[in-house]
This record gives sequence, structure tokens and C-alpha cells, in this order.
Amino acid sequence: MLNRNLDYALVGHNFFAFLLSIGLLNRGKKVLVLDDDRFNYGDFFTNSLTSLDVEFIKAWGESMDLAPLRNIESYLSPGKVYFYVGKKQVVLGDVPHRNFRELCRKFPSLFYNAEKLSGTFSHENEIISFDSVYNDFCQKVSALLFNEKSAGKMSLLFENSIPEDLKGHFNHFFSHFSQKEGMIEQELYDFNALVFMMRGFFQNRLSITGSKSEIMHLFFSLVSPYYKLDHERLIADLLSHHLSIGGEFKKLNLQDLKFQSGLVKSFELESFDGLIKPQKMAFIGGYPVGLPIKLQATQSASYNCLNTVFHFKDEVPKLLQGKKCVFTSPIKIGTERPFWEVYFEGKTATFNMIMAKKEGTKIDFIRERVKSILMDDLNFLFPEYTFELVDTKMKFTLDVFIEDKDYNAYKRTEAGFRKKITGVLEDSAPLLISRLKNVLYFGPYNEDSLGTFSSLIEIKRWQESL
Repeated sequence: MLNRNLDYALVGHNFFAFLLSIGLLNRGKKVLVLDDDRFNYGDFFTNSLTSLDVEFIKAWGESMDLAPLRNIESYLSPGKVYFYVGKKQVVLGDVPHRNFRELCRKFPSLFYNAEKLSGTFSHENEIISFDSVYNDFCQKVSALLFNEKSAGKMSLLFENSIPEDLKGHFNHFFSHFSQKEGMIEQELYDFNALVFMMRGFFQNRLSITGSKSEIMHLFFSLVSPYYKLDHERLIADLLSHHLSIGGEFKKLNLQDLKFQSGLVKSFELESFDGLIKPQKMAFIGGYPVGLPIKLQATQSASYNCLNTVFHFKDEVPKLLQGKKCVFTSPIKIGTERPFWEVYFEGKTATFNMIMAKKEGTKIDFIRERVKSILMDDLNFLFPEYTFELVDTKMKFTLDVFIEDKDYNAYKRTEAGFRKKITGVLEDSAPLLISRLKNVLYFGPYNEDSLGTFSSLIEIKRWQESL
């Protein structure tokens, strides 16, 4: 029977919920994980990882002797991503030296340092050295950040951990953020589009600049191998461990919340288990919909994701089968639909289009416009192919992207490592809006700016302080 008196109720359909629950259970707390699929980070957050993410998770697994995290590679499959800035294709996700060489070839002014002949790798020992140094750095810095207690020291710790060989490459790339006025027009357009798309893809932030730490993380994400995560299998294995150490679990949606004096006092489930009385609650991922709560407003604009599946009359061309592509162009930056990704398989193309969030937007109102944009983009990118569309399906996903218009951000050092937790507000009646004192929110609306990596750090730090 479900324990109705709990220390913590954690609501979310993602592996982050179990990272938090297992840490609390190990400290003797009574914890319920409520698998409410309305609270999910979305595919961009949870279905792909970089080397920094992987090494941080492994450090977590070693610290807690937790096999699924320690052996996270068994849940990963490598893959390439084809990024397009206009017609310019950049293929990333391979081993580090190949990714860096590709960036130097396609954007020589941004990545190729002529004085150091960066990216040439004309000798085998240079290739081995670059990959080894990069992999050692990711392992070292992730372990250091995992064990660091002070949020204020993390950005400096990240920077000081970069080996000299890699620091020179990063400094050359970062120098362009303060020298944009010296760029020719087309070079500037390409630079802004590249940074905007890559920050969106790797960090869920939409910006043409960033603090030094944010750009450091971006640089090492660009050079990283790309890993597809089997998210559902990881959740299943973490759930087994959660239950084995005394955790409670329900795969149900919240039915209702009861408030008293700025606290959530109890809630009901769809299963009618009676009133559940937690001391504290945490919502992990997504946005509360259909509940008498809302998140504290942020100053930044947010974007969501429209999933669109095109069904074609014929098989997708062989050269596109199994490809993951991400597309933007300089003229898309600053618009309501700045970039999209697509995966080709069989007779389908599955798009995730990033678009400005507007309350009350109905798919029927935008369906034809979105179809037209995506078909035009496909024909622009692949004019040698013919795509005959026979059916289209659309739905909004739970992915969230936050816009950052601080154009002088490159002058800052800090990234989103501090405890900047968005407040959860009671919204049970008109004019009755107050912050709930025993409720936390973890997810993309928080001021973490490094995507999965800073979310891992955020969960780890709060797990220790709750």
C-alpha cells in the first residue's frame, strides 16, 4: 500500500527524478516518484549527451556505486549530426579531432589559428594527442565539478582545468565574440547563425553570444562525440534501484493539490489512493498544465518545439536515410521559427521546429504555414531530390528554449552554475498567487544555461542540500 505520509514527492518522467530520489533515499528519506508524463524535459534534453555529460554521470555512478550510471555507455549509441548554416554543411559528433578539423575546414576564420596550424593534424601522433587530451579533460573536469561544493567556484574551476593545448584553440574561438565589428558582413552573419543554432541544440539557449563559461561549454560540446541516450531503458533500470532501496513509485498523473498557508499540504492521484501528504514536493521538467500552480515569470522569452512528421509517397533518398540534420540560416535568426532538426527514416521525415511560445496557439492555425516553410527548406537544402508529401502529423513537445538577449554576455565569466531556482506559485483562485514554500522546480525554465550539463549539476547540488 502506498505510504501517504512522505518526506518528498518528486513529479517527473525523466531520469533526473530518479537521480534526486536515490540520493534522498540513501539519506533515509521517504520518497515517492510520480511518473507524470506532463513533466518531461523533452528530447533535446534527455535523448542526447556529450562527453561532458557522460563523464559527469559516470562520476555520479562511481560516487553512489550505482551501476546504471557507472555503466552509462551501455545506454548510448554514437551518431553524427549534420548541421547546416544556409548551404554550408558541418558534420559533427565524430571523434574529437575529426570534429575540430571539420570546424576548421568549414569556418576557418573562426576555428583555424594560422599561427598554431590548428586543425591540420598532419601527423598521427597529433591526432592521438588531441583526442587523448580532450577525453582526459572531460573526465577530469566533470569529476572536479561533481565534487565541488561551492557554486561560485565552478566557472573558474572549469576554465582552470582546460589543458594548454586546448585552451589556445578555445581562446582563438572566443576572441571573435569581442571582435564582431571587424568581421566582414557574410562572416558575421554565419558566425551569429552558427552560435545561435549550436547554443540552442547543445544548451537550450537562444543567443548569438554568451558568457565565457557558456562559450567554453559550447566549444567542448562542438568538439565532442554525439551520443544518443536510450532514455526509457535508463529510467527502467533506475526505477528498479529506486524500489530496491525502499522508494515508492506511481505511474499516474496528479489529480489535485491542496494548499494551506503557502504550502502544499496534500494531493490526490488519478488512482484515488486517498490524500498523500508530503513534507516537500519537486516538479522535474516541463511546465505545470491542468494544475492550480504556475511558474514564476522570467524576463526572457521562451520558445517551444513543434514535432512534425512528414509521410512521403516514396522512400527518402538513400543518402538521407538515418541522417539527423539541423538547419538554420542568417535570415532565420531573430524570427519566430529560428531553426529546426529533422531525422529521416523510411518514408518519413520527423522534424522538431523551434518556435516562439504564444499562449493559445492552435496547430490548426499554423499547420499550412509550417508545412510550407519546412518543404521550402527541404527543397533549398536538397534540390536534387523530390519530396511528394502525402500526410502530415503535428504536436507540441515539452522542450523549452530560453532566449538570451544580453549581447554583452561575453564580458561575463559566470555560467548558470548557481542556485537560480524558478519559484512555483499557487494559482488556485483569481488574485490568489503566492510562492509555495515547500515546492521546488527543476527544469528548462530555471536559469541554467548549459543544457543537460548544468541540469545535472543543479540536481546534484540540491540533492545534497534538501
